[in-house]
Amino acid sequence: MIVQALGAWLAVAVAVIPVAVAPAASATPSPGPCTPIPAAKIGFQLATVMGGFMPPGATPLPSPDPARMRAGTANPPMPRSAPAPADFARYLKALRKIGFRRMERFGGTLQLPQEQYARILREAGIVAVSSHGALEPPEWEAELNRARALGQDYVGSWGFGPIGLDSYEKVLATAENLDRLGKAAAARGLRFMVHDHDAALRFRYPYDRNGDGRLELTTAWEIIAARTDPKALRFEVDVHWALKGLGDEDALVRFLTRNRDRIDLLHVKDRTADGAVTDMGRGINNWPRIFAAAGSRIRYYIWEYERPADPLRSAAIAYRYLRCMPAPDVSTPGS
Repeated sequence: MIVQALGAWLAVAVAVIPVAVAPAASATPSPGPCTPIPAAKIGFQLATVMGGFMPPGATPLPSPDPARMRAGTANPPMPRSAPAPADFARYLKALRKIGFRRMERFGGTLQLPQEQYARILREAGIVAVSSHGALEPPEWEAELNRARALGQDYVGSWGFGPIGLDSYEKVLATAENLDRLGKAAAARGLRFMVHDHDAALRFRYPYDRNGDGRLELTTAWEIIAARTDPKALRFEVDVHWALKGLGDEDALVRFLTRNRDRIDLLHVKDRTADGAVTDMGRGINNWPRIFAAAGSRIRYYIWEYERPADPLRSAAIAYRYLRCMPAPDVSTPGS
């Protein structure tokens, strides 16, 4: 999700040459090889850090309705109550001190007045570049208005909408719906994107992918891409969920390479050998290989980590890894 003031940094291509990270004294174990991402392309998903400043019981995670999550139809939940504005502001300023400049919004404006929310972001030096919201009325209309007011370039959701992906007919109807929503967003000057969970890549149907009359099993994601206007619909690929849906990193690399012209954003989170989410650069993902497959047209690399024990510490690890900087000192969380 992109800011209006793109300027010169938009022309900066992402390098794809692995760079070794030198170990630092009193640092956490050194990460593996990395690809230096321009600072202006790195963002964080707000849901990742909400546990650090939201009141007890207000954070809208874990996700609701597992059946809807599996079908790819669940909407992002809204927070149950607002954070203390001073706590929210302090947390954003801590993230800015780490190095983050961009944020993917979640939970509307966290039940805060929109003008106050915008002022807190502005004073912290954080720009909302994208968002995850509901695709159903009336919340969709409200989300379009928020995205415009906050100066976002992208607006979207963490799923593919209410219709579902668990039949071929539903996939076709979803494609039609997303095309319509994307054109509505474009009329407001916004780019529309959707984010995958494993359902979008797990559900597969016979489809004439190449237009040669030969049917082959094709993911719901790719059928939707084929049946929508690229100007109306872009994609944010969540690497973790894509790996779950596709099965392994080789399949992910083929998928990213094949579809890179439709992918504008990546959700980046690392995983352990047993599939659990872990700190960036501390897991088994081959990030230089993954980033190379996605290509240099990626606009934003959005760091995400569901419910980290120490959000600021994990944020510092993630940012420094993505910049190919020495790991942070574990004695100073958020350093």
